[in-house]
Amino acid sequence: MITLQDPPSIDQLSERSTPAVPNSVFHATDFLLGAGAVIIQPATGKVVLVTDKRERWFLPKGRKDKGESLEQTVLREAYEETGYRIQFLPLYTGSLAPDPRLPSKESLPVKDTEPIAVTTFNWPEGHPHLGRFGGGEYFTTWFVGQIAEDAVPDTGTGTPSEASFVARLCTIEEALERLKPREAHRRIVEIAWKAWRYTLDVDSGRVPLSARGVPPASCTRA
Repeated sequence: MITLQDPPSIDQLSERSTPAVPNSVFHATDFLLGAGAVIIQPATGKVVLVTDKRERWFLPKGRKDKGESLEQTVLREAYEETGYRIQFLPLYTGSLAPDPRLPSKESLPVKDTEPIAVTTFNWPEGHPHLGRFGGGEYFTTWFVGQIAEDAVPDTGTGTPSEASFVARLCTIEEALERLKPREAHRRIVEIAWKAWRYTLDVDSGRVPLSARGVPPASCTRA
């Protein structure tokens, strides 16, 4: 097993994240990349969740296919699992990605469609869906998408294992309540929702744009 020398101390991240993880190396046989979406309907302020025959609630997401970008993955997975053809929703995300349009490639607060979060999931050997790969780490990159007020989902878009999936438009309160059993998905919805509300407030002049282009960690407006 490969081991790396950790730095003297692991820096604390912001209140928006879980604690930092040690420096790591994962071989191609030990990890999967995926992408997921928080889909917002701006006209109604509702969020799209997926439910299945077991009455589980979750966000659309899935594994990246070979040759796909993460952006292509999330558009495909969102369509397969919800029937909606989504578009990316520009927000003030606070992304640290440099902006190539600026001479110094600084990261200034402008609206973007960069990922809002990354989650990790350690699946054990014997996992019902991923166990055939042995154990491993699943890294999911999360984006925010949008649908129009009159959007109607297509049917029959999923794989055979997704045949029972149904997309439902939920209020933010309904979404957070239904996602209680899936804490990571619930947290991702909170992050997306706060970024969207903050973007609306900045665009309308209700609040100033912060230096980092991200709402305060304590912001709880719904």
